[in-house]
Amino acid sequence: MAHSMTSTADEPTFHGEPEERVWGVDQGDLTRIGVVSLLAGAAALFLPWLATTAVEWFLGLSLIVLGGFELMHALPFNRERGSVWHLILGVIAGGAGLMFLVEPLAGTLTLTKLVGLLLTASGLAKAAFSFSVRLLQGWAWALGSGLLSLGVGLAILFTIPVLSKTLLGVLVAAELLINGGWMLKLGLARERT
Repeated sequence: MAHSMTSTADEPTFHGEPEERVWGVDQGDLTRIGVVSLLAGAAALFLPWLATTAVEWFLGLSLIVLGGFELMHALPFNRERGSVWHLILGVIAGGAGLMFLVEPLAGTLTLTKLVGLLLTASGLAKAAFSFSVRLLQGWAWALGSGLLSLGVGLAILFTIPVLSKTLLGVLVAAELLINGGWMLKLGLARERT
């Protein structure tokens, strides 16, 4: 019988046993996401300049799309709908996106600070999540990952490092590897008795 990614607790897994869910967490999903995260993290670690450029290109394209939607919402022009604000926001978002695409490494300092904020928020969220899966062996890995992300995020926010083209890529690689590790550990863990 084939394994469904949307299986319920009553459906058999590859091994013919019911799939266990602790606190709504699908361990198979954690395992799959963990493996993908580990592979992406390894690629980013070996090519950090490429990871930095990819982050900036993705942000640039996202801002251009956002600007396009804002401009489309501004048309037809109608002051009562706030079209002036949508027009202004669309031009700002589109312009910022173009700047990231034309000169992707110019915003490295700003993006690294944003990554610091992301890691800080992610660390807090992972630490909180870890307490919700205390019944699984290895839950402390999620807590450790959260505390490490929190520490790295705060270090970025409260120190001004000498940046290179690769720092953002290395930070992305570290986050992906850490996430992949704890997700794989929890995905393969058994419930504590």
